[in-house]
Amino acid sequence: MKCKFCAGKDRLMANRKRWFKLDNAAKLYPAVSTARWSSTFRISAELYEDVDPIRLQRAVEMTLPRFPSLKVRMRSGLFWYYLEEIAEPLTVRPDTGHPCMPFHFQKDNGYLLRVFYYRKRISAEFFHSLTDGSGGLIFMKTLVVSYLRLSGKRVFYDSGALDVRIPPDKRETEDAFLQMPLPKVRISRKESRAYHFPSTPEIPHTLHITAASMPADTVKRKAKELGVSVTEYLVSVMVWAGIQEQAKQKKNRWKPVRISVPVNMRAFFPSPTMRNFSSFVNPGVDPRLGDYTFEEVAAEVRAFMRYQVNPKLLSAVIATNVADEKNLLIRLVPRVIKSWVISGIFRNAGDKLVTATLSNLGQVTLPTGSEKLIRRMEFHLGCPSAPLCNAACATSQGEMRLIFCSNIRETTLPRKALCFLVEQGVPVTVESNWED
Repeated sequence: MKCKFCAGKDRLMANRKRWFKLDNAAKLYPAVSTARWSSTFRISAELYEDVDPIRLQRAVEMTLPRFPSLKVRMRSGLFWYYLEEIAEPLTVRPDTGHPCMPFHFQKDNGYLLRVFYYRKRISAEFFHSLTDGSGGLIFMKTLVVSYLRLSGKRVFYDSGALDVRIPPDKRETEDAFLQMPLPKVRISRKESRAYHFPSTPEIPHTLHITAASMPADTVKRKAKELGVSVTEYLVSVMVWAGIQEQAKQKKNRWKPVRISVPVNMRAFFPSPTMRNFSSFVNPGVDPRLGDYTFEEVAAEVRAFMRYQVNPKLLSAVIATNVADEKNLLIRLVPRVIKSWVISGIFRNAGDKLVTATLSNLGQVTLPTGSEKLIRRMEFHLGCPSAPLCNAACATSQGEMRLIFCSNIRETTLPRKALCFLVEQGVPVTVESNWED
């Protein structure tokens, strides 16, 4: 028989909530979040049948315990923010029509994850401190498989969907940045300011969406003709749009056109982590060097990506961030001061160094048995912190879905980019939430 002290200690340990340190990439987001903006993204699955909300709620309750690093709230520590386990359930909601609204740490039981339904569509939104696009996609696949299985469909937990009947692997919650073999050399990311399209900021919490659908095979063929990847081709189209708009303005002072492209580090350092494990590169062209044809832009983007997207250079960039995190002096600085400094650096740099962002999930492989039940997958980036227009892409069922999101009234970037794709011979169908 245990003594009263030991029994009390056991009860205390049983009731103690699990917590996680923020991963290296996640530390930025709570420091720069405001009531008007937080870094958010959305992944959706559109089915062929209307979604049953009661069944979806059951699917969430089945699925979420399999992802302990998502079932958390943000807490403020003395030196850093951290994530704490949530015991309360996550409630699914009807979609409001206003995607990727800012997360407020005290609302919705503190969840930094939302699950919505609308007609045939299931959507999940994530605060970026939880995970990246790859992790979000795994959660969405798993949730949809759980939902379809509850609907009596013969669908399997594979192709990235995790089996909810199997306990989580502890490596799924690790900070993979700290597991990497990092070099001693450090590489600076210092860059000049990039060109921004003319913009009129919208009222807060407004997100304009322009969604374009196109045949994936046609886009791949066009990219292959130029000897570039699909991502490089889309980046080149966006850079070309920036050059053309700058030329139209007839400015005397040209600025570089750069597109920020997230890079999935799991491609180089295999890891089952469900947390952030991505870096980024900023390919582009500097028009001050002279006139460019589209073919030259594509060649420049290709050369930059092939040089920068390799494990050694990416590791050296990450090593700089990890070294700062491990620095004893920085670690001892109170969180309030850290957040103030990080926020100031972000305001003075951040989105000012790039013209736009393109995040491409690539070809989404659907779980076995779901191919005839899922019409398409979609990927949205949330509202940028600056007056910009960003893009996200996902390909499924032979369809490439390129979605532009912005907090500005102008449609210059999506209009120029999509018109150019049409000129290149790519059939494009466009939908938008614009009212005029």
